[in-house]
Amino acid sequence: MSTDTNVMCEECLTRRPDVEVMADPFSTARYPEETDHLQTAQRPPCATKRFEDS
Repeated sequence: MSTDTNVMCEECLTRRPDVEVMADPFSTARYPEETDHLQTAQRPPCATKRFEDS
């Protein structure tokens, strides 16, 4: 059984300690009035890229 507690980034598919679960940056930017955004696991640079792509 693995003891790795790092979460995998859904954008770059790497497993690192800096991955955070957050509201989807793309849908948050596109639809700020919504309150039920999908929760995604992403590294900060990947989240920034996803936000900029919106």
